[in-house]
Amino acid sequence: MKIPYRHIAKYLPSEHSIEELSNHLFQLGHEHELENEIFNFELTPNRGDCFSLNGILRELNCFYKLNINKDLYKENIRSFELDFVNNSIENCPNISFLKIEIENTPEEYKGDLADYFDDLYLKKNNFFTDISNYISYETGQPTHCYDLKTLGNKITLDVLDKEINFETLLNKTIKLAGSNLIFSDNNGMINLAGIVGGSKTESKNDTKQVLIECAYFNPE
Repeated sequence: MKIPYRHIAKYLPSEHSIEELSNHLFQLGHEHELENEIFNFELTPNRGDCFSLNGILRELNCFYKLNINKDLYKENIRSFELDFVNNSIENCPNISFLKIEIENTPEEYKGDLADYFDDLYLKKNNFFTDISNYISYETGQPTHCYDLKTLGNKITLDVLDKEINFETLLNKTIKLAGSNLIFSDNNGMINLAGIVGGSKTESKNDTKQVLIECAYFNPE
């Protein structure tokens, strides 16, 4: 996992050198290398709580008084009807969906979102996918965005126990075998759960309305 020094430094109460931060991170047990003022972490699987910018900032609270509280949206979010059936609660005990519609996508990114792409030299995809990727970087919480106009009327989460070809949003066709957790709509499989979405429902540059899936999968 890579985090630029300045993404951390902006939360510090005063100026601290990159060498000082590096020493503190080693004291906390977070092995890393420095590459052009970017921390490249080698985190162990038992520290999944640190796989994000916020996770590293929480760790550094041992040494600094950091204010990592973000503004929360506190206005009313209207409920909407979604025909969703979870047939695999043991694999996914908690899942939420959010419907978002926008009028226009921004011509350019600003603030933390712009810094994320510029400082890590990342390629932009489309607005909703870019936001989803940034949220995963910042909070460690993966989300998936479906282009709402491409979805069928009913969505299900099931364990699939047969061979099937699946065309991913990475423009690759993969062959699934054995037991796999999948999302489907009326027209078939739309997502290999927690791994990769499908090409038929992916967000694109002209996408204005999405269904966002935020799921907690059983770590096993």
